[in-house]
Amino acid sequence: MDVYALIYNDPADLSCQAEILSRPACSYLVTLAKAFGCQKVYLAGQACSSLDVPALETDFSGEPSLFSQVEGAEQGLVFFESLPALTRGTLGKLMEQSCGLLTNENHHPMALYAPWDVLQRLSGRRITLVDELRALGPMLTEVSLSPEDGCAIQNGLDVYRCQELLRQRINRAHMEAGVIIVDPTTTHISPDALVESGSLIMPGCFIYGHSHIEATAKVGPNAMIVDSVIGCGASVNSSQVIESTIGAQTTVGPYAYIRPGCDVGEKVRIGDFVELKKAKIGTGTKIAHLSYLGDIELGERCNVGGGVIVVNYDGKKKYKTIVGDDSFIGCNVNLISPVHLGDDTYISAGSTITDDVPSEALAIARARQVNKEEWVRRRREKGLL
Repeated sequence: MDVYALIYNDPADLSCQAEILSRPACSYLVTLAKAFGCQKVYLAGQACSSLDVPALETDFSGEPSLFSQVEGAEQGLVFFESLPALTRGTLGKLMEQSCGLLTNENHHPMALYAPWDVLQRLSGRRITLVDELRALGPMLTEVSLSPEDGCAIQNGLDVYRCQELLRQRINRAHMEAGVIIVDPTTTHISPDALVESGSLIMPGCFIYGHSHIEATAKVGPNAMIVDSVIGCGASVNSSQVIESTIGAQTTVGPYAYIRPGCDVGEKVRIGDFVELKKAKIGTGTKIAHLSYLGDIELGERCNVGGGVIVVNYDGKKKYKTIVGDDSFIGCNVNLISPVHLGDDTYISAGSTITDDVPSEALAIARARQVNKEEWVRRRREKGLL
């Protein structure tokens, strides 16, 4: 039996703009409808750019009828309100009926499951919806929302209530599967995230998008992970990792910022106040603190001193720097991209490197120190100090 789902997504509603645990509020009903075997799912009104779901154009005036725009369905599942926390159990009860109406505690219609020919009798207008449904008469079986189903989103408080239900539900499932969550009340995990058994989630963490936390990894406290992979045994402390990969046994933070496009190898140390952007970091490399490395490929077993800056932007274009294995970059070095440093190179502290450095070379690019002996005494004798 072909079952189509239709989800009202009125741009005038807060639910159309709201996100819950990094996902659009309407996406939860899309996922639930597909899980219950709906062959096609449509949004009525506003399209959602992050969802591969077609939208039916309507101003909800009833002209033309929403249900006349779709052909081929035998049964229809229509959500008149956004219900992101709706449980599988309640939806299952609704879809057991030949013609079922889901209502809230005030008997306001939330969703309808009915033959498509019944739906085609409805205009789709919200202002006449209740009367139209009542006209269907005794053929409707009413199913009520439970407290676990949350509520329709009408305001910011409703967004919070639904988020809390979903957050608790997701955290409980992870803990039952072997994830250690130290403080579930401050842990927010996207339903799309994969958190493996044996990983440790400290307080104040946000794990969003399609992130993957591998076994024995430690996230937090106070970390944000978005669409990223954190490898086995890796640690991310008080830092942000966005659209990047962190290798096994690597430590990040505190206060590091890993921007999109980074591939950090195994057993790497990314210390405090380090920012990476489109950086590939080799195994065993250390970037201890206070550095910016953007558009760089850094080899294995390198050491990057404090205050190192990759100058990758000339005001118009961005350029890439490549550093070979076993290189040592001293403190307060500027690498003016594009430059290529060979394997086992040493860069003297305070240097500004503008040219390539061959393997096993020492590069010094700074003014020579001059000591003027007794300069202070002479200046004082002349009254100049």
